[in-house]
Amino acid sequence: MDLSRLMVVGVLVGGLFAACDEKVAVSVNCVSTAAPAVECDVTQTLGKSEVEACWDFAVVCANGAEVKAERTCQKVKDGGTVKAVIPAAKLTGMEKCGGDGPPKGSMTGLTLNGKPG
Repeated sequence: MDLSRLMVVGVLVGGLFAACDEKVAVSVNCVSTAAPAVECDVTQTLGKSEVEACWDFAVVCANGAEVKAERTCQKVKDGGTVKAVIPAAKLTGMEKCGGDGPPKGSMTGLTLNGKPG
C-alpha cells in the first residue's frame, strides 16, 4: 500500500481550559509518509497551558478499503508544535488498500483534555 500520496488533513480544535479559564486552540495536520507511517504536527495556536489533543485518523483508499489508526493523543504547551507519529504497526487494514488514485484521510473524534473541541 502506498499512503505517500495522501493529502494533508488539517483540523483546528478549540476549547476552554477549565483549570484557569484560559482559551486554548490546537491545530492538527497529518500527512502520510513512504515509511509507511502518518506524521501529525500538533500546534497550539491559542493559549499557553499544556493540553492534550486526541483524535481518530482514517484513510479511505482508491479501492474503497479503509485504513484506521488507533486513537492518537499528543500533549502540547507554550504555543509550541509537537510531532506525533503513527507507525505502520498501529495502522490496520493496510493490506487491503489499493487502486489507482490518491487515498483520502480524515480525522474525527477530536478532543482537548478529554472534552470535544
